[in-house]
Formats: sequence, structure tokens, C-alpha cells
Amino acid sequence: MTGIGALWRRARRTRLGVKLAWLSAALVAGVVSLAFWGLSARIRANTKQVFADELSRNQKTLVKLQRENLQQLVSAASIVTQSPILRAVLQTYAEEAKHTTTDSPILLRTAEDEFKRIVVNVGQDLALMTDGAGRVYAAAASARATPLPRGTDLSGLPAVRRAVDPGAPADSGGLSVLQHGDALFQVAVYPLVLDGFTLGALALGERLDSGFVASTRAAFDGEIVVTAGDTVIAGSLPGLSGASVAGLRASVVSAAASPSTVSIRGEEYVVAPLRLGQLAGGRPVDLWLLQPLSATVRQLTRPLVYSFLIYGALAALVAGIGAAFVARSVLRPFDRFVSYLRSGVAAERLDGAFDAEDAAAEVRTLNESFAQLMGSIDVKRRQLEARTRELASANVVLTEEVHERERVEHALRESEAQLRQSQKMEAIGTLAGGIAHDFNNLLTVISGYAELASLRSSRAGAPTDDLDQVIEAAERAARLTHQLLAFSRKQVLQPTVLDLGEVVDSMAPMLRRMIGEHIDLRIAREVTGQLARVIADRGQFEQVLMNLVVNARDAMSRGGVVQVTIRHVLDDESADGDATRAGRKGVRGVALSVADAGIGMEPEVRDRVFEPFFTTKEPGKGTGLGLSTVYGIVSQSGGTITVDSTPGAGTTFTITLPAAAELEPSVTAMPRDGDAPRGTETILLVEDEEPVRVLARRTLEEHGYTVLTAANADEAWSLAAGRTVDVVLTDVVMPQLSGPQLVSQLTPDRNAMVVMYMSGYADDALADFELDPSIAFLRKPFTPAALARAVRAALDSRRRESRAAVGAD
Repeated sequence: MTGIGALWRRARRTRLGVKLAWLSAALVAGVVSLAFWGLSARIRANTKQVFADELSRNQKTLVKLQRENLQQLVSAASIVTQSPILRAVLQTYAEEAKHTTTDSPILLRTAEDEFKRIVVNVGQDLALMTDGAGRVYAAAASARATPLPRGTDLSGLPAVRRAVDPGAPADSGGLSVLQHGDALFQVAVYPLVLDGFTLGALALGERLDSGFVASTRAAFDGEIVVTAGDTVIAGSLPGLSGASVAGLRASVVSAAASPSTVSIRGEEYVVAPLRLGQLAGGRPVDLWLLQPLSATVRQLTRPLVYSFLIYGALAALVAGIGAAFVARSVLRPFDRFVSYLRSGVAAERLDGAFDAEDAAAEVRTLNESFAQLMGSIDVKRRQLEARTRELASANVVLTEEVHERERVEHALRESEAQLRQSQKMEAIGTLAGGIAHDFNNLLTVISGYAELASLRSSRAGAPTDDLDQVIEAAERAARLTHQLLAFSRKQVLQPTVLDLGEVVDSMAPMLRRMIGEHIDLRIAREVTGQLARVIADRGQFEQVLMNLVVNARDAMSRGGVVQVTIRHVLDDESADGDATRAGRKGVRGVALSVADAGIGMEPEVRDRVFEPFFTTKEPGKGTGLGLSTVYGIVSQSGGTITVDSTPGAGTTFTITLPAAAELEPSVTAMPRDGDAPRGTETILLVEDEEPVRVLARRTLEEHGYTVLTAANADEAWSLAAGRTVDVVLTDVVMPQLSGPQLVSQLTPDRNAMVVMYMSGYADDALADFELDPSIAFLRKPFTPAALARAVRAALDSRRRESRAAVGAD
């Protein structure tokens, strides 16, 4: 390839006159070659058509000869059946067949002698007679063939089957192909009829071998091939294989109106088939007529090759010489112009314009274009100098833009890092929330039974320290579960309208006691007028504030100031207007920040501060769930939390919650500890977890209630039928029917029935059930006392509503 590339580059640098000479010679040679190719194609097509026409005529002639041969064989068979000796044999055979099943040897010899005479007289290679079942009774053959053994079954041969059929006409016959060993015979079959009864068939045949091919080939000029299926039987074309026969058949099938051709050993032949018959198994036996197309075309085109080569080469030579002379006369002015340019290059200046007055029009046009080019180059040079000065000044601006783009890319990378951190926190939260349900059920059973055991032990005067440890551990596990749910934003919240300032003020005394006297807690409101309200779970937000203040205390081991600041977050368009009044347009939310003057955090620590179980405290002094819980509670409340920290300069956490439309805070009744109340009502308890169901039943029965327990909705429906039920306490998520679906079936005609739900699933898992917020909800894990208080509170609330309704009436 390297040598060809070098030759091509050298050819491209050759003078134009030489190129024109070579191009003219190549064009003439191409025209001559194209003419020779077209003529050769025409000769081939004409030869193919002539051969096809000749083969078609030969095919028709052979078909006619085959029909005549069939007629002659049938006539000969018909005459043979009238032979007195053969008829006597048939009569004797018929009579003996009635009395015995054994054939007479004398009769067989007589039949065979008669068939030998028939073979000699009719000039056929094979003669045989079958009985009524198509089996050979007697046979004879010429020197070219071997007679078939007596008893050979020929009923599979179509012509024999037609001949021995009593329902066939007496003259029915046809040509079939009979195979005996490796020999094939084209036979004509005629029925043997005696007194109106068909006793068998007479068959006369000619062997399909080289002698048959030679006699057939003498009728026309060409090649002959006889095949049975894909096997060559005989032919004048040696070396044929099964693939060649398959090609012969494919050529005939693919040829429609055009003559069919086939390639055999690299030679192309025009082919025409002739069906000789079928074997007993159905394989076709064909005779193929072939005319050698390739050899004939070579004989016709060989004389033309020499003529075209000689005269084509002469024409190309003349064209090349003529083109060279023409190119020289045409290119002489261009050579003068090139010399003019070279002289200017050598002197580094042009002495005047080129004299193209007597030159051709193309040279004058080229000279004028060159002059215009030189003038344009001078103008462009001056413009380039001016543009260079402009680019020098623009380079300064571009440098500033590059620096600005670097700053934007840095900000974008920081945003991507924050997005990845958010996605990582979300994935960890999903994993943490997934364990809540089963863990809450286990904690309900552990804490419940431990508390029941503790109550029994205290009544009996036995020590309960060990049980208290179990209860305390269960409570710590429950708090840990709540922290995980808070982090994963999957806990069940009870949001209300809050005044964050009031919440901070109410917690201030407790917070001061927690952080100690060496730290000063300062609370500031950067708000004039009424503070906007937010919607959040008060208990959860108190936990958020407590965690942030405790973290600030731990960051200042030597004391300092913890600054809690509350302010409004304003919309951009109204930030400079009157936006200090809560509920007015312009207040987008409320921000609460907790700042300390402690040790601060490195960037790598600040990026992981909200990850669960990540802590910089010593082992045993922190679980690593405090700030992750804060993150989860704030996110689930619809807010955001950010951290700003510098090593040695302190840390500031800022929480932003959206403003609520309501102005007044909600009053939420907080549960109080104490003795669990008792009752006498009937409670239908539906819970699919057996340990939780048994614990709840025992707790309620010990408090005086009548409890009906069910593991699913079907059992609950059976228990409630025909009974008065005061309370339905059901799990939300159950197999078959859910808790809300069960309640919808039980309560249509039981308006006085109190409904309570309980569940250990996270808030997002219960969102699909669309629970009625007015219905009491008990969150797992719960203690026996909490269960009894919740049931009593729900019953007392329904009683107060009923009294209020009666009073209103």
C-alpha cells in the first residue's frame, strides 16, 4: 500500500500535458473495452437463446419419441398377450390356481421360454409377467440385463398397480421406471386379461444405461445425463456429483421465462429436462439435455479479442500523442505566467504587470484575478494589523470571563456534591425506615410483658430491678427506633400550628439546666410584630432544639455562649417592604438558628455531619443519631437545615420551616403518666401478630374490659355478628382485608361504635390507606398502660360528643 501511495502522489505531481495524454489514452482504452464487453455479452445472450431454442425443439422431439415408444411398447405388449402359447400358459395357470397353490415347473419353464422369445422378437431388454398381486411370475432379459427373480413384488410401481387393478380400462398403461439392483429400466405395462378377468400384468422395458444415452445423443448435438433423484445413472458428461444434479434441478426451478443455465465444473451449460418416469418410492427419473454455453462463447469471442487488442492499443496511442501536442500548445501561455511569478519570487517583488495581451482568454482572466488577489492581500494585511490590536484588548476581557467561568464551575461542583450527599442520605433513610414495623412489634411484646411482670412482682412484694432494666432497655430501643424513623422521614407525625418563639421560651429553663452554668443561653427574636406560625410536631421539634443545643454545649467544653435566633424568611420581591406581620404576603417562612463559639468542623466532617451513626465523640458518648434525627424531622416537616462551620470559629445550624396560613397555634393535649383507667365495655381486638394480640387482650381484660380477639378480618366479622361491640381496635396493615376496609364493613349500622387504629409501620407506608385523622391512632411500640389510657380516652371522647349532641338537640 505504501508503494501505491507513493506512485499516486508522483502521478498527481506530473505535468498537466502528460496527464492529458494518459487520460486520453485511458479513455479510448476504456471505450474499446466497454465495446468489447458489450459485444461479448450480446454474443453470449444470442448463443444462450439459440441453444435454448434448439434444446426446446429437441425436448419436444424427445417427448414425441417417448410417446411413440410408449405406444409401440403398449402395442407390442398387447400383441404379445395374444400369443397362443402365452394364453395357454395363462389358462393353465388360472385353472391350477383354483386347485393348488403350487406352481407347475413345466408351466414356469414354458412361460420363461416364451418370454425369452418375446425379448428377442420385440427387441427389448426386459420382459416379465406378474400375477394379480403384482409379484413376478416369469421374466426374461437380453444380454444387457438380468431377469428379475420370481416372486419380486412390483405392486409399488404405479404402472403395475394400474394394470392389475380390475377397475382400470383394459388398455390402460404407461411408462414407469423399474429398478433392479443398480440397473434402471423404462417399462411399459399392459394388463393380462383372460375371459374378462385380469390375471396379472405384462411389462416390457428398455435399460437406461450408456447405450440408451448413446442412442439418444445421436439424435442431437449436445450432452445427455440421466438421473434418479440426485444420483447420476448414466451420461455423456463425466464427473457429475449429487451437488451438480441439485444445481440442475435448482436451475430449472429458478428459471421462469428465460432459458435456464447451470454451472458444472466451472463450465456453463444451457439445460432442458425431460421426465422419464418415477421409481416405486416416488423418486423422479429425468433425462437432461445440455448445451455447452461457455465453450461456445469462447470459440466465438476468441478471434475478437486479438482484433480489439490490436486496434484498441493503436487508437489509445494515437489519442495520447494527439492530446500531448494539444496540451503543449494550450499550456505554453501558462508556462510563461508561471515563469513571471517565479521571477518575482526570486527578486521578492514583481517588476510591472504580466503582459497577457496576446495570450488566451483563460490566461488573461488568470492574470486579472492575480492582480485583484494581490490588491486584496494588501487590504487584508492592513485589516489584520488592526484586528491584532483589537484581539490584544479583547484578550484581557476573555481572561476575566475565563476566571468567572471557573468560579461558576466551582459553584456547580459544590451543588453536585450537595445533591450526591442528599441522595446518599435518602438511601440510608429508606433502609433505616424498612426495619421499623417488625422491630416495633417486637418492642411492644417485650416492653408489654416486662411491664405486666413488673406489676405482678410489685404486688407480690418481690424485687423488680431486673424487670425494670428490661423495661428501660425496651424504652431505649423504642427511642432508637423513633430516631431512625425521624432520620428516614418515615415516622408518624402529629403536626399542629406552632409559634416557634413560644416553644423556645417554654424550653429555655430546661435547656439552661442541661447545658450547665458555664454556658450562657441567649434567645433573640429578629422580628417586629407577631411571629409567623409554622406547621410541625411539637414534641419532635422540641427534640430537634434539644439536640442542637446539646451539640453546641459539647462543642464548648470550656464554656461560652449558645445563641438561639428566630427570624422571618422573606420573598425576594417584598424583602424591602412591610413583611414583618405574620400571614401577610412577603413572609415565606420562619428560620431558627443555633450558633456556638466552639471548635468548629473541618469540611470533610461538615459534609458527613447528618449521616447516621457518624460521630466525632469518644466511644460511649454518642450514638451518631442526634443530627441525623434532626435532619429527618426537619425534612419530614417540609423544611430545610443547613450548617455553616469554620474550624476554631464555631458552628451555626439554621432550620427554615414554611409559614402556615393560620395565625393561632393549636393546643395539643399531652398524655400524662399515672394509673391506667378501667372499663367494662366490649372491645373487638383485630391483630395478625399473635404475641401482640395476646398482650393486648391480657392488658385490656386486666383493666375490666370484655375482649373479643381475631387474627384477621374474617374472624373479626364472625365474632361481631349478633353482638354489641363498643370499641374496634384493629391493626392497619393485615392480610386479606386491611383495618380501614374491615371498619367500613362493620360500622355502617353501628354508629355508636368507637374505632381505634394501631400500627408499627412508618408514615409513608400508611399513606395509601387514607386514614381518617379524627379516628384515634395508637403507635407501636406501646406499653400496657398506654394502651389502656388510649382506649379509655377514645371512649370518654365519644361519650362527651354524644352528650354535646343531646344538649344541642
